[in-house]
Amino acid sequence: MTPDPVAELAERAFGLKYLYPVQRLVIANVLEGADQIVVLPTGAGKSLCFQLPSRVLDGVTLVVVPLLSLLEDQLARCRKLDLPAEALRGGQDTGERRRIAQRAARGELCLLYTTPEALATAGVGELLRAVRVAHAVVDEAHCVAEWGPEFRPAYLELGRRLREIGAGRLSAFTATASPATLQAVRKHLFGGREPVLVQTDPDRPNLRYRFPEVLSKQRALAELLAGAGRPALVFCRSRPAAESAARLLRRRLATEEVYFYHAGLEAGERRRVESWFLRSRNGVLTATSAYGLGVDKPDIRTVVHRDVPYSVEAYLQETGRAGRDGRPAECVLLHGPEDLAFAEEPGLTSELERRRYRRLLELVRDPGTCRRQALLEALGLPPPPCAGCDVCAGQAGRPAEGLPQLAAFFRRHGRRFTPRQAVQVLAGRACYEVVRDELDCYRGFGLLGGWEPEDITEALEALRASGALRLPERGFWKGRLAPSGAAWPSGRAGARLEGRLTRCQ
Repeated sequence: MTPDPVAELAERAFGLKYLYPVQRLVIANVLEGADQIVVLPTGAGKSLCFQLPSRVLDGVTLVVVPLLSLLEDQLARCRKLDLPAEALRGGQDTGERRRIAQRAARGELCLLYTTPEALATAGVGELLRAVRVAHAVVDEAHCVAEWGPEFRPAYLELGRRLREIGAGRLSAFTATASPATLQAVRKHLFGGREPVLVQTDPDRPNLRYRFPEVLSKQRALAELLAGAGRPALVFCRSRPAAESAARLLRRRLATEEVYFYHAGLEAGERRRVESWFLRSRNGVLTATSAYGLGVDKPDIRTVVHRDVPYSVEAYLQETGRAGRDGRPAECVLLHGPEDLAFAEEPGLTSELERRRYRRLLELVRDPGTCRRQALLEALGLPPPPCAGCDVCAGQAGRPAEGLPQLAAFFRRHGRRFTPRQAVQVLAGRACYEVVRDELDCYRGFGLLGGWEPEDITEALEALRASGALRLPERGFWKGRLAPSGAAWPSGRAGARLEGRLTRCQ
């Protein structure tokens, strides 16, 4: 039998007795000098596709990554594999960078990691022009489209800079890519050259998707995490949201096994949190999108999105952290009125971002289309058979928890209570403004008695944001909550509740 040098190298250097066919194809393209865009689902072993050929190419493999945490994670893996690797990054002095570049020029390194911003530095570009870059790799290439147009312009110059340093061949890797993202990657990275496209089905059959509508995200989050599989990862839209979610879960779950992570943490603190979560078997990490790109924690059983992400690609990238060991995992996306309002806020700084966000929001709020089908079709891919989602299980489209009760309550008691009074009445707590004897006759007293007052406050604010409740600022009913005539839930549950509240006087 003719020896297979790629398979032999995979077993000898990486301890792998088998390569997936798509890995063989991507590696063959690298060895043959072809440019390529590679779309592989999370956990499919894309790092091997450039690490293995780096051992045999005549020159260094330059890998551009979006985050320093990912860079550190990749260097740690290289050390475990005894794979010579270094990094050019911000904060290094000229002498250190020159030493690293000289090692690469002498053939002592297989891999050299950097970031788009570091590569854009004049000194780094000059050093790399003296190095033979046999293969340039852009990892998490969807960031070209997701981040480049707005707050990381170095991504838009990345292709030109790689051509200036004389990179021999270019591979762009990502886990998800819509047709628009692929077009942006071709434009900004390949400069008119037509790369080979290697694309596999990004569906992960072991993941189950659920998109419940909620009024109080903090209540929903605590209730969900109390019974969810662990370890669990909670994605939040902002740094303050990640921090407050961690404090909430520590308090309500009565556990110390909850930490938050975002780019605002000091480097040492980020490394400590990353190390803790990688080892944890029962922890909960609340994080922004700064966590997770390329980080290999295989046993995450639950990924929760507290907020609707910015795009379908971002959602699939982040849910891809779950179940990388192949075992079942759950992906839950909480959505409510505040997510609808966010589509008009300054957080979305371009019309392109707004379109992407609204596309995902429409998908999330649609209770009639299989989640898998909708997600894959948004990427321009044929839908697979559903392996598990709330729509196909007949569990989608249910009213948000507390919504029928609040609808019945305010239809009967509109213009009667201030927000503070309404919270006290619904929670079953007396307040000075409304005497207990009067409360007893309402039977709305304690209607949400199992809720924390702060959760009821959040729900009322959500209903105001949606337009279902209004708070007049002038006139006789100033400062008292009233239904606005916007859509409230109907049907048997709402009718029973409203009937019970009507009969109580």
